[in-house]
Amino acid sequence: MKPRTALLLLNGELREPAPVRTLARRADVLVCADGGARHALGLRLIPDAVVGDMDSAPRSLPRSWRRVPFIRDLDVSRGDLDKSLDYLESLGVRRVWVAGALGGGLDHELVNLAALERRGGKLELAVVGGGLARLLGPGRHALDLRRGERFSLLAAPRARVTLTGALYGLREETLTRGSRGLGNRCAGRAALTVHTGLVWLAVDAR
Repeated sequence: MKPRTALLLLNGELREPAPVRTLARRADVLVCADGGARHALGLRLIPDAVVGDMDSAPRSLPRSWRRVPFIRDLDVSRGDLDKSLDYLESLGVRRVWVAGALGGGLDHELVNLAALERRGGKLELAVVGGGLARLLGPGRHALDLRRGERFSLLAAPRARVTLTGALYGLREETLTRGSRGLGNRCAGRAALTVHTGLVWLAVDAR
């Protein structure tokens, strides 16, 4: 059976170790993008693979990692995140939780978010760190939110959406990058319909 869900560890900051451990137990496959292997070591997790150019992967590894494949890819036109997502797609993965995408340099954050947005139509993607941000494409999405819970919608870079069950509803409105969509609250059974484009649903840490 092909794996359906994956946890991908990048080399940025790991702001909330506990949720990452939980996701590691739920995921079918755990992959580290190069230096993200240091987080797996810190959490005492054994990845199914480490992918990248290996310029920042840990040099000293425990014996428990002796069977872990290190897939070296020296293509300078693609970053380690893209290489890792390519690998996961080749396995048949459809949903990816990404931890460590933020921190470690503003340039890396921007590149990581841009790379994820390019993949939004192919994979179900979520960024873990100080909360959870899911990248949602066209279709109707029931939002797993508690009444009164704060959330934001951020277009990537443009989307037409309808939002119900929220303090500030939207009806076939166009969102672009900017402040519109920030700081909403769940008022009941929240649902988001993305008519066109992609939008980030960002929820504060619980």
